[in-house]
Amino acid sequence: MKKDHLLWGVIILIFCSFVYFGFERHASIKKEEARIKAEEIAEIQQSQTTFDNAVASKLFGIKLGDSAIKLISGLNNWEPSDKEYENWFEPSGLLKGTKNDFLSVAEFTLKLNDFISGETLDWLVLYKNKDFENYYIKYQPYGDYKITSIMGSLKTSHRDYDKCVKALRPYATVIAERIKKQNPDKHIVMEDMFFPKIDGEHNYAKILFKYKKRKSYLDGKWILNLQSHCNGYKDGKNYIELNAPSLRIELKTYQQIMKRINEKKEFDLKKEFDENAKEAKPEIDKSGL
Repeated sequence: MKKDHLLWGVIILIFCSFVYFGFERHASIKKEEARIKAEEIAEIQQSQTTFDNAVASKLFGIKLGDSAIKLISGLNNWEPSDKEYENWFEPSGLLKGTKNDFLSVAEFTLKLNDFISGETLDWLVLYKNKDFENYYIKYQPYGDYKITSIMGSLKTSHRDYDKCVKALRPYATVIAERIKKQNPDKHIVMEDMFFPKIDGEHNYAKILFKYKKRKSYLDGKWILNLQSHCNGYKDGKNYIELNAPSLRIELKTYQQIMKRINEKKEFDLKKEFDENAKEAKPEIDKSGL
């Protein structure tokens, strides 16, 4: 009997040991999985932070992703009243002076010079360069009106494509080197294609910044695009542009905005036409009508 009790005791002890060590192993595996998951999340967050910081780069003191409305307010040195604020906008919701499809399609471009007066402390929000004449932004005409692109045109101009690229190259080099210095992460890779090309008027000279990291969801994604606009046959101006592809308006959204704008214009034209027709009241022969 004592031997049976002893045997059962040993069996129970072995069973309990298996259960205990099995539980410990399971807990250890779960803990390791949680650690790996936490590291993956932290890595994703770090990658996204690195990407976002690079997207928020500046040109002429203007930051990509900032509010166009905030920029205009800064150029005017004051907080506008409701009436003054409304005067900045077209009935369509676009900022006054906005051009669509200026130098590139499916984008909304605003010339900043029109908002700068003699009393403007523009250096607070816009750092002018003595070699540049005009300054522009492209923006999202909704939400916070985020700035998607920053442009400047040189005071000197070259209608010849090769000469334009060569004139812009020194500025592109300085801008690119600054961006790289401000974003030293090894996963931000610069691809330099800022040189004259065959059929160059339709193939921009450009410097691309990409995020390159294996097994990252951001791998290969464009961060910034620094490019030339050498459209001498249009206006003879030479432009340099810094834009963030991730901020650009999607084509479907652009089409929806333009549809709304055109419908509003047609409605206003019809309303004006009807009002003028009522006021004119022309005398006509109504026979047979």
